[in-house]
Amino acid sequence: MKVLVTGANGYVGRAARLALESAGHRVVAAVRSLDRLPTHRRAGALAVGEVDAGTGWDAALDGVEAVLHTVSPPLSEGDEASRRAEARRVIVEGTGRLIDRARTAGVRRFVYVSSLKAMGEESGARPLTEADEPHPNDAYAEAKLAAERLVLADAPGPIVVRSPAVYGRASGGNVRQMIEFLRRAPAVLPLGYSGNRRSFIHRDNLVSALVRCVEAPDDVAGTFLVSDGEAVSTAELVRRVLRALERRALVLPVPRAVLSALVSARLGPEAARRLVQSYAVDDRAIRAALGWAPPLDPERAMADAVAEGPDPCL
Repeated sequence: MKVLVTGANGYVGRAARLALESAGHRVVAAVRSLDRLPTHRRAGALAVGEVDAGTGWDAALDGVEAVLHTVSPPLSEGDEASRRAEARRVIVEGTGRLIDRARTAGVRRFVYVSSLKAMGEESGARPLTEADEPHPNDAYAEAKLAAERLVLADAPGPIVVRSPAVYGRASGGNVRQMIEFLRRAPAVLPLGYSGNRRSFIHRDNLVSALVRCVEAPDDVAGTFLVSDGEAVSTAELVRRVLRALERRALVLPVPRAVLSALVSARLGPEAARRLVQSYAVDDRAIRAALGWAPPLDPERAMADAVAEGPDPCL
């Protein structure tokens, strides 16, 4: 197929572009500016400028059969009103514009990469499923949910993929912060809290699922949750990173209140919340619908994530 990948210079977008090309698809890589792309990645790329309600997509969509929409810019610093307006402009209005032009162009499949944050910030005692009611609690999450609803209501062949935290080689985010901390951490770590469960996904596993969505039969549509296939406690995540780093350290068991207090004092209450609350997903629906399974097991995925050096997808 001929596939349009938006955000093709983003962390997920550039890996998705390469995976689709490796699978034999012709890719139109939409980026804000060609200047942001390395010279060797400019063939097949097209600059579309800012993503918003006025983006000119027609040239990018010429002959395209499927769209993989990965654009998900971090919101700029500022007051809540400014952040909310920016989220609506880029995520909601930008997605709505792309849907409209995709329908006009005769696209048959529209895959939207959303975020688990659209459902809220925690799962509670059981993993989240596609049937759970979303409870977004910030401007980014609210915009993601609004864009999802536009996709499901108006896009051709709509599939929404809600992703938990993405990690991998040269990634950012919370897992990266933990990896870099544990590279230099002391040999005794009071981080052994086992009372929570959180889901993550390696970029290669996410991209594998996205390619499968692009290639899905016409009768497959709807919302899917994805993950590496397991949910781990903070203690297990710490031990997994240490194993991947080939570091020996004593991970001391600690109660929730103690870990929360220690982390909150050093990194703030938000970091503490992430380390003690559960945020797990049940991804059986996408496995059943598409026959998908993550190509990287969690140990191999973490070994890749801790490897130093530039992103191989650059």
